[in-house]
Amino acid sequence: MKHIGLKIIAFLVGIGFWFYVVSDRDSTIEIKAPIVYRRLPETIAIASRPPLSLPIKIKGRAIDLIRLKAGGKEAATIVIDLHSVELGVQQFPISSENFSAPDFPQVKYVTPEHTPTVEMEFDTRIKRTIPVRLRNVFEVDPQFTLIGTPQPEPDTITIAGARKALTRIFEITTNKERFQNLQGDQNLSIALDMNTLPPYVYASDTMVSVKLQIQPLQRTSFQGIPVQLIGSYDHKIYSLLPATATVEVTGGKGVLSKIRQNDIQLFVEFNRFAIEDADSLEPTVRIVHPVQSFQVHPEKFYLKKENPLELLPDSNATQTPPEAKN
Repeated sequence: MKHIGLKIIAFLVGIGFWFYVVSDRDSTIEIKAPIVYRRLPETIAIASRPPLSLPIKIKGRAIDLIRLKAGGKEAATIVIDLHSVELGVQQFPISSENFSAPDFPQVKYVTPEHTPTVEMEFDTRIKRTIPVRLRNVFEVDPQFTLIGTPQPEPDTITIAGARKALTRIFEITTNKERFQNLQGDQNLSIALDMNTLPPYVYASDTMVSVKLQIQPLQRTSFQGIPVQLIGSYDHKIYSLLPATATVEVTGGKGVLSKIRQNDIQLFVEFNRFAIEDADSLEPTVRIVHPVQSFQVHPEKFYLKKENPLELLPDSNATQTPPEAKN
């Protein structure tokens, strides 16, 4: 037991010497190297889906290979220079000239039996402006109401890429996201769904903002609103009964405070009575301000028809006065 310390030291020294000998030897390993595409001309765009990485073999001292693998994906890459490409399909043979590991100059690319190639298609680079469509759900607290329809800002974005790819893109949508129990005005930042774009198509924006106008819910009644009978008919014979109505409007507090009597229009089309074969109909309601709901009292209005004979002049009034007969 008194020599246990010396044995442990000897063991550690042996392990260290073995590791030194092994790490100084050359070894070969296979890695998945990312492909970096450089110096693409501004007037040309990638029109295909080229590989993002390539399995290759590299050799070097074991210690360097261990450090390289620990350095992450960018420690060793395959670089393809695109400065002289032309439109159409092209192939790029991969050799030691494409291998890059600047922090490990002693690590080398192992040339395989069969030279690997990367095939790519190139097209003219263009730009297009496309609309943004919201795919979000906005749910407000039951005591509040959302004013108007939410709109993205900006409502269009510019995309750039290969002509063939861009001609198939008609819109871009936001990520699906649900916002619940909203109270008061909101200004939300929402991400665009970039996964819907083809590879190597670039967008001018990745986010949009949405301003939500949310007001406390309120109910107000407007009385004496005239109900109009519209269309082609004899105005002396036909009319609506009753002639006015009460409209109960539910909406945002701020919106209701702006509504006036003449902002509410009620009308019934004369020919609907014949088309629907009914003697009473619900009116069409138009309110110039955005409201949540409304209710008209009474719900239906009757078509009143006067007796044409009652409208004729009194026959006695047209007789010759007695004095005239003499």
